[in-house]
Amino acid sequence: MLVSISLKKAVSVLTRKSIYKGIKTLTQPMEMSKFGWFDVLTALLSMGMFYFDVTSDALVAYYMHDDPETKAWFLTTLLLLVIPLVVVNSFSLYWYWFDENICESEGMCYKLPKSSRWLWAFRIIAHICLQGSILRSLDVIYYGIQSVRKGSLVPSNDHNHHRRNGTPDQSKIDEDHTGVTNAGSHRRPYRELWVHAERDAANVDVLSSLLQDAPQLIMQLYIMTQTIPDQALQGQISQTLMMQLLSVGASLVAMALSVASFSKATRLAEPSLGNLSPAGLLLLSLSHFCSIAPQVLCFALFAGKYLIVFLVVVSCHWLATSILVLIQLLCCPNPLRIGATFTHDIRSGPCNRLDDIAFSAVFGLILLYTFLNVGGRSPKIQAGVYHALRLVEEACMLAFWYLATDGSLWYHWLPLLIVSLLCVLGIVFFSLYYFCANPDHRYKKHLSV
Repeated sequence: MLVSISLKKAVSVLTRKSIYKGIKTLTQPMEMSKFGWFDVLTALLSMGMFYFDVTSDALVAYYMHDDPETKAWFLTTLLLLVIPLVVVNSFSLYWYWFDENICESEGMCYKLPKSSRWLWAFRIIAHICLQGSILRSLDVIYYGIQSVRKGSLVPSNDHNHHRRNGTPDQSKIDEDHTGVTNAGSHRRPYRELWVHAERDAANVDVLSSLLQDAPQLIMQLYIMTQTIPDQALQGQISQTLMMQLLSVGASLVAMALSVASFSKATRLAEPSLGNLSPAGLLLLSLSHFCSIAPQVLCFALFAGKYLIVFLVVVSCHWLATSILVLIQLLCCPNPLRIGATFTHDIRSGPCNRLDDIAFSAVFGLILLYTFLNVGGRSPKIQAGVYHALRLVEEACMLAFWYLATDGSLWYHWLPLLIVSLLCVLGIVFFSLYYFCANPDHRYKKHLSV
């Protein structure tokens, strides 16, 4: 009897220790200078989400073509799938060229060694096939594995060796099966190539989510507001609606994950910011999901009743957020954040300010849906003001939509409940992230030890 009690106590102690160890592993910020399982997992997840997202949108277009209720939207859905992919792959290919020819080896911009013709031919073919996002993720995995196998090719004990005031000399990497050839008198550490690949992949994913997922998401929700009431009254759900629900879910997850992954890549590029833990990335993704979902739902409902007014409001909103980002970029930047966030910066010539405007316009689009620290001062105050104004905007859109329905729609209470619930969940997830998994607190504590 005593032996049995002792065994139970031992098992209980071991279980508690295992749970504590697991929680500590998930909440502990990943090591800044080492590529690990978490980085492989996020790269594979990004690749899987890309194919799932594109496939779901393609299936929506396919079923729309044969559905009389939605056939008028077939061409628009198809164009919102193909055109953004072409634009994103064009930018991705340009950034490959930029990194080898224009990028100045200072700050956070790493000038990469010249690639062989065969590698360039492969890149061009991959981008013509609209596989730029996949190629970027493969770059992350390849350079990450090389950084572990071959280590740092330039000896350095300083975590900040790649920062603005301490950049190494131009790199040289021996020719290998990737086609990267010698280009200089020194060799670039593979860790820097991995970090650079992480940031470029995050840039491509965010751009894809903004240009493809966001418009597709709002349009599908808009169409659903027109078709769901009739189908519900008839007691049937069409295959098109099922595919639309799948597409909406995929787009929301892809947008939330891309913004959270962008934050992870930004922190990885600047060690003083601290790296995200697995739990931190999950909580941040859930927080962005609960921020994006109610916003796009309000957009779709409001557009269903006041389409012209909606276009004017969203355009003004985008212009205001873009100007805000531009002011932060030019007038009151945080050097660490701006350097880690804005990597493809042309520092001289006629396009010196043009790329600043383009950068501001892209991040202004992100701020249409969720908050992201783009490198300005006082990010906590900015976040508080942003969320307060956004709640006012959502409340106004819902109020006008509700008044326009006049209680005639059977589901007119449902959006109010969904938006309120998601707002509460968003606060809960962000609070858990900030107090339990925020790398800023843990990294500062680690440095002080």
